[in-house]
Amino acid sequence: MPKLFFRFLKYYLRAKTRYNVHSPFVFEFTEAVLEDDRWFYAFDEIEAVRDYMLKDKRTIRVKDMGAGSKVENKKERSIASLARHSANQPLPCQYLFKIVNLYKPETMLELGTSLGISTNYQAAAARNSKMITIEGCPQTAHLATGNFKMMKTKNVKLLQGSFDDLLPKALKDLGRLDYLFVDGNHRKEPTLRYFEKCLEHAHPGSVFVFDDIHWSAGMEAAWEEIKQNPKVTLTIDLFFFGVVFFRKEQQRKEHFILAPWMWKPWRIGLVDFFG
Repeated sequence: MPKLFFRFLKYYLRAKTRYNVHSPFVFEFTEAVLEDDRWFYAFDEIEAVRDYMLKDKRTIRVKDMGAGSKVENKKERSIASLARHSANQPLPCQYLFKIVNLYKPETMLELGTSLGISTNYQAAAARNSKMITIEGCPQTAHLATGNFKMMKTKNVKLLQGSFDDLLPKALKDLGRLDYLFVDGNHRKEPTLRYFEKCLEHAHPGSVFVFDDIHWSAGMEAAWEEIKQNPKVTLTIDLFFFGVVFFRKEQQRKEHFILAPWMWKPWRIGLVDFFG
């Protein structure tokens, strides 16, 4: 945890706000994702499901196929613990909703369903989309399926199994990949492997989102390699996530580190001394 704190501090010192962004495309992203404080219709319903699971003391056997948890890395875990430590928290989930709401993808892929909370946020933002989510743990996938039924989420298909085994099938089923959210197996090599495989189905309008890019030194290294890929033209580091674009309109490769204006209110119109 101390290492993560220093990674956040480094991010925070370098982050720009709406007042330091001159790219119209990135400014639109900033306004729609970081600065839009509307409480959307789906938030209450999804958070009610989270609250229900936070009170569920039943335990399940967790089959972890990735880097595990830094908080509670046990084979038997309570549903409440999974909801508290493994599911994305409300603010990052709202960012995901707003990203999907902004770009309205028709085909969506998520690697790492967990309890389906972040899945529901993304699916609710584009109800006419076709979304596939993959979860490695059978019992966790079963719980997520129940949450989808509770939320009456109809545009999500859950596949249970390893990412490596099921990713080719999911990509073939989707064909064109408009949106990707990678939230599982937080290690460098697998992350880059999934990126390269999904890149084959990307197009100039695709949006890729990578969770926990500052989770470890390995994930930070993976993020740096993704940024340098020749097909990547623009990236945005939100600390929680790294967002990747492939826009052909982009004249030169650019990388942004962004934070909400209220995190740095004194920075209105000031020069960024940290890069």
